[in-house]
Amino acid sequence: MNTHARIALVEDDADLLNSTQEYLRLAGFPVWGVGSAEEFFRRFVADPVDVVVLDIGLPGEDGLSVTELLKRNPQVAVIILSARDALEDRLSGLRAGADRYLVKPVNLAELAANIEAVVSRLALQSTSHLLELPRQTREPRRSSDSVTEHHGHWCLTLQDWFLGAPDGRNVKLTAREFALLHRLIEVQGQAVPKKTLADEIFGARTMTGPERLNVLIARLRKKATQELGQELPLKTAHQIGYAFTAPAFLAQRLEQN
Repeated sequence: MNTHARIALVEDDADLLNSTQEYLRLAGFPVWGVGSAEEFFRRFVADPVDVVVLDIGLPGEDGLSVTELLKRNPQVAVIILSARDALEDRLSGLRAGADRYLVKPVNLAELAANIEAVVSRLALQSTSHLLELPRQTREPRRSSDSVTEHHGHWCLTLQDWFLGAPDGRNVKLTAREFALLHRLIEVQGQAVPKKTLADEIFGARTMTGPERLNVLIARLRKKATQELGQELPLKTAHQIGYAFTAPAFLAQRLEQN
């Protein structure tokens, strides 16, 4: 049994949450659990995990929205554990980005086996992952998947969710801030429509997505100014959307001294 993979459980049934958490701990997994999406995001920023096991029918923001957000981070696997067993529900979960969809009640040994399977997939991705810079600014490949110098570019770390400025200063991101910047940086300066960003970050079924996106961007810009001492190169493309207009690259994690 893999004892290094970190697990988060998101389940509003307290009895099920506690019994599942106890089983996984006895199986050797470091695990923590919460009862809502909002609690999950707050905890995840400070205590990231490798695998998230979650229900769809959560109070407040639902599990599909969480899944859609987490799919922007390829280093986190998602297993949906839900009583909804209709084909359309299972397809919706997989389309949202879940690695597995298990129907309640599930044998906990089966759940542990599925966790092991997705952890193996993450391990394969990790060993084959190469750092990539934008084509127009590509530099020699690094010998490590961590980064301590930004080489005059902005840097977004995939594992620990830091945004690094060209001068080497860094700021910790929330889950939604990370999802926004990851989407914009990966398209290398192209503008992404506001609706596309809102749907990916807040869920396609969220009616107030564009308004929440505006608030998120305003707060992120203010945060960058306060903590990095410079303006974030996140520009508004009028009647189109938003773009990250400075050279930037992705790295696995930040190596802090």
